[in-house]
Amino acid sequence: MLIHGGLGSLRMWDFQARALAASYRVIRSDLRGFGRSTTEHVEFAYWADIAALLGHLGVDRAHVVGQSIGGKVALDLALARPACVATLTSVAGGIGGFQPDLDPEEDSVPWSEMDRLWDEKKWAELAELETQVWVDGWGQPTTRLDRNLRNRVKGDVLSTYQAENEEGLPRPLEPQAADRLGELTIPVLVMIGTLDEPRSRATAAHLAASVCGSRSVEVQDVAHMIQLEARERVAEELRHFIQNHPL
Repeated sequence: MLIHGGLGSLRMWDFQARALAASYRVIRSDLRGFGRSTTEHVEFAYWADIAALLGHLGVDRAHVVGQSIGGKVALDLALARPACVATLTSVAGGIGGFQPDLDPEEDSVPWSEMDRLWDEKKWAELAELETQVWVDGWGQPTTRLDRNLRNRVKGDVLSTYQAENEEGLPRPLEPQAADRLGELTIPVLVMIGTLDEPRSRATAAHLAASVCGSRSVEVQDVAHMIQLEARERVAEELRHFIQNHPL
């Protein structure tokens, strides 16, 4: 089960889905409000949507992989429905309720500026800034990545913002994941890029340190969108991890 992050849709897993499909049944979906999925202005839980999808497809247990926000969703699912999750892979993923303790000098990402652009609906400027933070890697040159890849992700972000679709009201897991990491007994793989922003790196380190027996993989010279920048590496790490922990 491949869960995408907040800057795109299920397409972000295209390469890994093809690479794994020869050996496994691969499931992916657009989270509610992303890609081709819409929502009404109602309360819901992302993890519950994934659990319902797996149930609808007759899947009792799955290897669950999530990137960025998708990693947070995958973690919530593992805690809320542990019987459904055989292994958890967090690819630059979040932890619900966790706020890393960073000095201002460590975290120069302009979060407040992104909030301002969102409030003012300056979508083009926001999409560019989001791309600099999450795709280029904050502080990295905008020419670091292949231009087509950068433009593709930025275009997805901009089109999502410009659509101004109805937004749902996602509910956090209660109690939140940050207070429940000790409950995890399944195999956990944590992947993080060396060029990712400080909060994501601190979150990955915290998850790996908090789960007994977890495996941490640091991908050199890659920012937040690991599965797009290091496609083959991510596919191989997933294949190896799943093979070592069969259902």
